[in-house]
Amino acid sequence: MVTEITKAQLLNWRLGVLMNEGKATPQQVSMAKRNSCEIATNICRDARQVLGGMGITGEYPVMRHMMNLESVITYEGTHDIHLLITGLDITGENAFK
Repeated sequence: MVTEITKAQLLNWRLGVLMNEGKATPQQVSMAKRNSCEIATNICRDARQVLGGMGITGEYPVMRHMMNLESVITYEGTHDIHLLITGLDITGENAFK
């Protein structure tokens, strides 16, 4: 989990540097948002698994974080839309048609 968090932090740090330099593109922002939400969701699922049955109780905040992440995936733009934006940037093929 720590390795995945660190990788996501590095991507976001690099994006922040690019933003400060005025060089970040909307496609890069989309890629970072998609990656961050996916990593956080996967880590939350792993944490829930580690805790077993206790992972779904109110004793640990794992499920609260998971519900928050589900809402972020919805209002930040869905996982698939960010993937289409990244794909367009890489391939030049517009899948939105």
